[in-house]
Amino acid sequence: MINTKTAITILWFTLTCVICFGSFVLKNQVHDLELELSKINLNIQKDVKTIHVLKAEWSHLNNPSRLKKLAAEHISLNKMRAEQIINYSALPFEYENGRTDQIMTAGVDHKEYKKLVKAER
Repeated sequence: MINTKTAITILWFTLTCVICFGSFVLKNQVHDLELELSKINLNIQKDVKTIHVLKAEWSHLNNPSRLKKLAAEHISLNKMRAEQIINYSALPFEYENGRTDQIMTAGVDHKEYKKLVKAER
């Protein structure tokens, strides 16, 4: 039979081994996580540098003088004349003719209304 002193010694030895093994596993996990963190930080630094370069390129590509030059080369637009500018209120709308209220109240559907508007023109 095992006496109590031997049982307590075996218990403490087993507990010490479990704690040492747990500490070893925990240390390895922490080391792996630190390596992963350092890789992530390096990727972040690379991304920040890439973003900085992309912003510089964007500011160059978005330069108004450059855009004006490209537009003059590739788009053949005439300058706007004053006669081309009108107010919103001067635009003709289909509902402005006097027969619209009569047509809408008469129960005519939308397709027939369009035909009537085209016929009036």
